[in-house]
Amino acid sequence: MKRQNILKKGIFIFFFFIAVYHSKAQDTSSLAVTEHQILAKYLGIFTVNPMDRESKAEKFFDEFYEATSCDSSFYYPFLLLDKIGKIYSPDHKLRIYSWNIPIGIDDNLYYCIIQYYSKHNKKYISVKLHDTHKPTQKITLSEWPGVLYYQIADTKNSGQYFYTILGFNMNNLLSNKKVIDVISINDDDVVSFCSKLIEYKKGYVDRLVFEYNEKANMMLRYDERNQMIVFDHLSPQKPSLEGNYQFYGPDFSYDGLRFENGVWKYYSNIDVKN
Repeated sequence: MKRQNILKKGIFIFFFFIAVYHSKAQDTSSLAVTEHQILAKYLGIFTVNPMDRESKAEKFFDEFYEATSCDSSFYYPFLLLDKIGKIYSPDHKLRIYSWNIPIGIDDNLYYCIIQYYSKHNKKYISVKLHDTHKPTQKITLSEWPGVLYYQIADTKNSGQYFYTILGFNMNNLLSNKKVIDVISINDDDVVSFCSKLIEYKKGYVDRLVFEYNEKANMMLRYDERNQMIVFDHLSPQKPSLEGNYQFYGPDFSYDGLRFENGVWKYYSNIDVKN
């Protein structure tokens, strides 16, 4: 009797995994079809005058967001959408998609989707970020100055996980920007931007923004080995240009941020070799 029960249990487990595999295969097949469909929508954005692209870009945004509502999409590569940035947090609990649509000589629309696993709902959740197209004092999901995210660092303090994301913004014809944002997911599985967790020089900020000459190349990255965000120190070409950020660039010194006691603490003039 015991042997029969073990056999029945083994058969049940076998067919359970077959069913799960079949379901995931169906999801992947469906996503492949969806990807081709939304790729056509994405390419269609660029068939119209740049000033008229926003409506098509918004429709693509909505359809891509719907595509990420399927659990299998979290690990689906979306290789055909190769102009869209797709990055994971180191713990693979969070995925961020971001992209831009040029609408003029020096203007872009930015789009972003944050995807993460909800323990309460036992599924992946996708959240849209809405670009304000202008700077704002308080960054929220619905008031988000657009940026292309390229790296995520995950940190923890008092049981709370924080995801620090580094990004790039094509500001205008004269200058670019690099950006540091911090987001968290609370106990109710709600994602939000964190406030005042970045120390920089004499104060704390929600978002750290570096503006520099369009032809310069600023380094901003998370150094996993030293567990530190490191970046070029920016200076004007000459003292009389201080405050005119289109004339700023790296001066061959480096600064950094290290996560200590729940905040990113600023360190100046660091040695990036150590």
